[in-house]
Amino acid sequence: MEKMEDNNTLVFIVDVKANKHQIKQAVKKLYDIDVTKVNTLIRLDGEKKAYVRLAPDYDALDVANKLESSKLSRAA
Repeated sequence: MEKMEDNNTLVFIVDVKANKHQIKQAVKKLYDIDVTKVNTLIRLDGEKKAYVRLAPDYDALDVANKLESSKLSRAA
């Protein structure tokens, strides 16, 4: 939560083969938000994490809340 608030960053688990450019384009297309930077790391368990910094026009907490509410509405 702290990284999300301080750095305007969302975290995703992505395919290990995905590169930063592909991740940036996918986030832009899927969520209709502008991305300024993508950092990635491969965890010890083999999963790849992408830290996606949003443009200043967007608030990561608002985007995360919208994602969560849309996920919940699809489950209902």
